[in-house]
Amino acid sequence: MHPRLVILLFAAAFWAPSAAAPAGAQAVEPSRQSAEPSAVAAPTPGAPPGQAIDVADSAGTLAANTGAALKPESDGTSLAALDAAEQELAEYDPWATFNEKTFGFNHGLDTYAIKPVAKAYDKVVPNVVQRAVRNIFENIGSIRRILNLALQGRFNDSGQELGRFVINTFFGLGGFIDAAPSFGVGKLEADTGQTFGVWGAGPGPYLVLPLLPPLTVRDAFGYAFDSVLDPVVWVAPFTTVLAVTAERTINERAMNLEFFQDVEETVLDLYSAVRNGYPQRRDTLSQAALSRRVAHRRERLILSGDE
Repeated sequence: MHPRLVILLFAAAFWAPSAAAPAGAQAVEPSRQSAEPSAVAAPTPGAPPGQAIDVADSAGTLAANTGAALKPESDGTSLAALDAAEQELAEYDPWATFNEKTFGFNHGLDTYAIKPVAKAYDKVVPNVVQRAVRNIFENIGSIRRILNLALQGRFNDSGQELGRFVINTFFGLGGFIDAAPSFGVGKLEADTGQTFGVWGAGPGPYLVLPLLPPLTVRDAFGYAFDSVLDPVVWVAPFTTVLAVTAERTINERAMNLEFFQDVEETVLDLYSAVRNGYPQRRDTLSQAALSRRVAHRRERLILSGDE
């Protein structure tokens, strides 16, 4: 069994319930919607590679929203809206104490272990090799995307991703070169958590687990299925899987050193920014998937002549 799946199931069964109690008095959180939203990609310290997420609030937006939240309100309607937003946040992050501690652990692991190794790796390994390593992992991930696109009813997109996999495998030297764009075939995003969302499953509470990216309960189950869909775990022994996972993590971290550093320096509250940005990005992906499925269905109806 994939080690990340073991960690996920163990943590979800034993740790998350222990943190389900109310987190106590919390400061009023800024609204997740601002007049001028600024989205930046923030890293998930200690998470597997390729799991960078969008952050909806930059440092300036967070500061502005925080000031607005602390300003005394004289309008009863504004107070009611603020109470509603606070209630919504409490329902979305009911395990805040546990999540914040786990986020701090992941961040510390990244700061004192992963980041230093990634810096040394970046100095030794040329950029062209780093890109080749990323490409091969992306090509392996096509299996997951092909299946989930089909399960979402996006059969045209599933065929496109299959074509991308074939092109990169045969013309990209097994995936080391991303040759698909030269043939006009772009990459599509799809995972099992997104598929559950397309099927109508709600996201559930926000959840941060050790060594994993930020999740919701729905995405945690999706992440477990995605781990099983990794072809590496089908053929490689446990020690090899660990080595491959470590290589993937360090390589991805090395390719984003400066970007991650800029985010950490500009975002005032990294935990709040990641938590607020994550559901927006996931909702956007699910809505985009639904739109694509509807568009494909209309195309099939037009071709078949049915109304």
